[in-house]
Amino acid sequence: MLWASALQFSLEFVTPTMNTTAVDNRRLRERERGGRGGVVGAFSSLEYFHFCKAEPAHFFFSSSNRIAEYFTEGRSLLVRWKMEILIGLLISSLSLYCDFTDAECLVVSPARLVVKHGDPASSNCSSDTPVEMGWEATQGGAGLTDNKVKILNWKVDSLTDWNSNPTCFTEGGQCQKQLNITVYKLPDRVSISYRKYPDPMVEGHQYLLQCLVQNIAPIGRLTVTFYKVNTTGEQTELDTQHKSKDNINTPENGTYTLDFTPGRDDDGAQLLCSAMLDLGPEGPQPPPVMESNRLNTNVHYKPQFTSPGCFSMSITEGDTLSLNCSANGNPAPSYDWLLPHADPNTMEERSVVTITNMAKSHSGNYTCFARNPLGNSTCTVKVEVTDAECLVVSPASLVVKYGDPASSNCSSDTPVEMGWEAIQGGTSLTDNKVKILNWRVNSVTEWNSKPTCFTEGGQCLKQLNITVYKLPDRVSISYRKYPDPMVEGHQYLLQCLVQNIAPIGTLRVTFYKVSATGEQTELDTQQKSKDNINTPENGTYTLDFTPGRDDDGAQLLCSAMLDLGPEGPQPPPVMDSNRLNTNMHYKPQITRSPGCFSMSITEGDTLSLACSANVDYLPIIAGLASVVILLVISCFIYSSYYKHTRMSH
Repeated sequence: MLWASALQFSLEFVTPTMNTTAVDNRRLRERERGGRGGVVGAFSSLEYFHFCKAEPAHFFFSSSNRIAEYFTEGRSLLVRWKMEILIGLLISSLSLYCDFTDAECLVVSPARLVVKHGDPASSNCSSDTPVEMGWEATQGGAGLTDNKVKILNWKVDSLTDWNSNPTCFTEGGQCQKQLNITVYKLPDRVSISYRKYPDPMVEGHQYLLQCLVQNIAPIGRLTVTFYKVNTTGEQTELDTQHKSKDNINTPENGTYTLDFTPGRDDDGAQLLCSAMLDLGPEGPQPPPVMESNRLNTNVHYKPQFTSPGCFSMSITEGDTLSLNCSANGNPAPSYDWLLPHADPNTMEERSVVTITNMAKSHSGNYTCFARNPLGNSTCTVKVEVTDAECLVVSPASLVVKYGDPASSNCSSDTPVEMGWEAIQGGTSLTDNKVKILNWRVNSVTEWNSKPTCFTEGGQCLKQLNITVYKLPDRVSISYRKYPDPMVEGHQYLLQCLVQNIAPIGTLRVTFYKVSATGEQTELDTQQKSKDNINTPENGTYTLDFTPGRDDDGAQLLCSAMLDLGPEGPQPPPVMDSNRLNTNMHYKPQITRSPGCFSMSITEGDTLSLACSANVDYLPIIAGLASVVILLVISCFIYSSYYKHTRMSH
């Protein structure tokens, strides 16, 4: 259209300079009456477009003749020569324009096909205007039609050409459109193997896995994935590979490799690979996948001891000792024991050693050796043989609240003279030999009570362990320095005071934050090591707290929990403090969703924007009040000055 406009301008520009005959004037008048504007009316922009799309050759020749007819009548040779050059240049440029815009004169639908080898295929070629067209193809080709048509079908009952590129064309090859076809074939077989078969496979060594995909096309669309399936059936992806071979359409074999280093946990697992042919959205969905065979793994590794492993233990004289030295290994390990003595009461059977009637001389290290061809592991158990107990205290441990009663029994396998040594509830040796003697107190008020059962001459002693506790009188929370106001991002020191509690070594203090919605969040938990203090103490616990704007309106508290172990009260007693209300000051922040953004709006519509922000209004109100006060004072001073000035004049 650009060159057509230029041609129109050029012809209209030179028309007034021409000397025409009466015949020419008549022709012009006739053309004007017919609605055509001078010479240019002979081929308007609309005519140009029509001829350019349908009959470009006819347009160029007819237009040139009509222009030449006009200009050769009554013109000088020089003017005619100049105009012929101009018209030639314009028409040459127009021919280039026609060639460019004619690219979409044919439409192939569908424009792309993904076809399995041997399956049928079909596509249509169409044009907006009837033309003579044909299909050029190695399969299903068709010559030019005898008549002009708008649509022509290409169809193959069984596509067997791997490089088929059917092309739809018009008469003289003025327009061509190619159909893109991908012909695919699923693999004949997918197999996995070792490049060199490991016999045996050893933990920590590296082996090369090989996945072979046979007779597949196109191989450039193939994705191969290696998998490991453990003994519980859980599948793990090891690696995914893809080779770039986009220029190969015929069936090929593909070999893919992976370095695999097994561990002991891989013993008994299976290895496999899968081949997936991903042909894009036009291909089959989901993409076809073929799995290989599975390789069973037999991993050899040296022995490793299992629970409970190596440890230390004590045993009472006269009891029986049994130690189990069990280890995992492949091949299964053999066992040997190294004992601290030689004793006829010892019996060894594989991983277990048993000794009856333990004596003091049996104390020492018991070492087990687990061996297989890949190595050995050792495990040593330290055994200490202690004296047999002559007295037994039951219960052996008591947890008693201050002022409550307490009781325990002391017993012996054989009758003996025994007594209780204690600050409260103590008794002297019995006159007769007895097997049991009770200790009892109606109200425990001694913080460091350690009742001890004893026999005549102190030959045997057994102490009763007592923990005397007291709940706190009060738990309170406060700021070390009261913040006025509390500002976002500043740090404040919280202080939790627990008054008059025992034993303080078992006290655990936790700081909490409770939001405005009632949700409680733990901030910190603290415990001080004061195991040697049994009497009541005060405990002070601190926490650095840095509030944010979300903490506005929240509450802070601390709780004191006395954890006295399994012998103590269950659940452990807890006492909460008072609650601190937080009033947070912070700068404004835009809150209305979606916040700051870009948008477009149609001319004439109404625009409505809301800018909402969270802000603490107290500082703003205080600031406004200060401004108002200053204005009032200023007005008063100015009024006084003004009156004074007028009176002086």
